[in-house]
Amino acid sequence: MLQQTINGISLGASYALLGLGVALIWGVLRVLNFAFGQFITWGAFACFYCLQAGVPTWLSMVIGMIVGGLLAVVVDSTVLAYMRHKRSSEFAMVVATIGVSYLLMSIVQSYTDSQIEAFPAEKFPRGSVSIGSLEIPELVLMSLAIGIFMMAVLGIWLQYTKSGRATRTVSWSEDTAALLGVRSSTIFALSVFISGALAAVAGICISAATATLSYSTGDPLLVIAFAVIVIGGMGSVYGAMIGGLLLGLAQVYTTAYIANEFSEAVGYIAIILILVVRPSGLFGQSEEQRV
Repeated sequence: MLQQTINGISLGASYALLGLGVALIWGVLRVLNFAFGQFITWGAFACFYCLQAGVPTWLSMVIGMIVGGLLAVVVDSTVLAYMRHKRSSEFAMVVATIGVSYLLMSIVQSYTDSQIEAFPAEKFPRGSVSIGSLEIPELVLMSLAIGIFMMAVLGIWLQYTKSGRATRTVSWSEDTAALLGVRSSTIFALSVFISGALAAVAGICISAATATLSYSTGDPLLVIAFAVIVIGGMGSVYGAMIGGLLLGLAQVYTTAYIANEFSEAVGYIAIILILVVRPSGLFGQSEEQRV
């Protein structure tokens, strides 16, 4: 039981990063970006090709995060910024991100000939640490450490830095932020970059755990990200953290004690139950208090 709990928390930490990325985009831009799944894929592939070229693992992960973040900024500064300028509806912006997602996926699919790549997991820690009767894989500990570190840094940034407070102000009211001298365009770019970077590092950790990578890697993880924010509450940063951990634990427990075939359905079931029982999520806040 304790072994599975540790595995679940580790997986949940990666899921929390996905949820945090979506929560940032929703809290600041107020749109569900379906291209988020491709930020995961492109960041993981950037890391993959760097590892193949002999780049150190830590630097490959950083490059993957930068690629994911820059791709997110490009999508926002071109497609979404134009639609914001035209005052397009939220629905139109969601549809546009779906189109962008398919475009980006098609590029990767064409480049890789639709092949499933063997992610070089041997470049990551493969040993285990013994704690009493427990054997904890080093990769699990690495994913857990990265997740906790990223969540802590993001929380500190939002609460105690000038740019973090500006992000919360823009989330509260773009007009109020403008009166205070905050440039919304800068906050949009910063938030979107962080969101893409979080997506990429989560995708890298999960790809290392599964040792596989393909053009569609981000698709199921996009569903997981949406499930996390539905559980935690739309736009709630801390809700995304808790939601990710809960979903990771639920999936691992399902695999270990029920059946592996049902583990992927946990995210869908969680979305349905939360929307029926508590539509605002476990830590849902009013519209004015997002992020």
